[in-house]
Amino acid sequence: MIDRKLPEEVERDAHACLQCGYCNFVCPIQLNPGLGWESYRVRGKMYHVRKYAHPGLLGRLTGDRARMSEEFVERVYNCTACGYCQVACHVEIEFNDRWEQLKEWFVKNGIGPLDRHKVLRTRVIAKHNPYDEPHERRGEWIPEGAKRSKNPDVLFFTGCTASYRQQKIAQDTTRVLDAAGVEYDILGTDEWCCGSPLIRTGQTDVVTDEKDGLVKHNLAEVEKRGAKTVVTACAGCFMTLSHNYPIYAGKLDFELLHMTQFIDRLVSEKKLVLKSPLDTRIAYHDPCHIGRHFGIFEEPRRILRAFPDSTYIELPRNRLDSQCCGAGGGFKIQFNDRAEHIASLRVEEAKNAGAEMLVSACPFCVTNLDHGARRAGIEMPVAELVSLVADSVR
Repeated sequence: MIDRKLPEEVERDAHACLQCGYCNFVCPIQLNPGLGWESYRVRGKMYHVRKYAHPGLLGRLTGDRARMSEEFVERVYNCTACGYCQVACHVEIEFNDRWEQLKEWFVKNGIGPLDRHKVLRTRVIAKHNPYDEPHERRGEWIPEGAKRSKNPDVLFFTGCTASYRQQKIAQDTTRVLDAAGVEYDILGTDEWCCGSPLIRTGQTDVVTDEKDGLVKHNLAEVEKRGAKTVVTACAGCFMTLSHNYPIYAGKLDFELLHMTQFIDRLVSEKKLVLKSPLDTRIAYHDPCHIGRHFGIFEEPRRILRAFPDSTYIELPRNRLDSQCCGAGGGFKIQFNDRAEHIASLRVEEAKNAGAEMLVSACPFCVTNLDHGARRAGIEMPVAELVSLVADSVR
């Protein structure tokens, strides 16, 4: 029996929705052929939620009420958590939080998540990462000669993707920290998944468990190191630690920075000097999790302009209006073809703007944009910003 009582904030905002449809024009999901139906759009989903919560007198009398069908659940999970709908919303509905709360309600009522999302939960419980990789190998990416400190001022929260799939990003981050003389360390095998893929898919019980949840474990390990600052090169980790952890555990006891913010600070303080030029036309793709959600727009652009003789071009859609790469919100693991199609359109946009290289500051964006370039048949390298910095300071 499904509980008809929706989360209070979800029900409230379903009624607050004006049904104006501005959000429909910015959602990246509808860029996929065949997904232009209203049921895939934010407005349509909010309308259905409202009708479910309050079917009206006729609906109550006839029993003809909106249902949480498999089709509707699937529509809700067709979301990249990009937050563009929030930017377009005239009543400032925080859609990302509402969708996550609704997905959590799905899970509690046994109608979510989708099949491939369930695997994430199993893997994180068993091996503390969503990739089914051995946990004992989490810190093996650390390069030989990395200058780790026993009394670090800075702790590098590596994240699962950089630890297992995009190890060059993790290695290049330590090279940047070494070049700047930063006293840092990593958690290694004491680091668990931040919980982002589970939160985005509604599987929060593993994240918030008071005994051995991800939040409690990771915050305890950070506290043991005594570092005043935590940095991460993963936009997903940054979003989770910045936004979700305080919801579950209260205000953080340390300063949290994305690596673009930290590198920008190091460059401005003359602790890091970019020496090698960028001899190609570079465009920057704003990751949704650090861009639209936290306003980290100018830091990566200042870094790119700090390279000697650099040629930086701005994409037509940028900053708050940046087009999502398609990888976030648990969307890529369930709907990979759709995610890559969205990414291919972004790469085409970069090519048409005259870019020769696309740069981002998120391992998920880099991965999916690279897949999108292949899908579109466009020979355009996709690079991680921290790696360009590492190459320039060696």
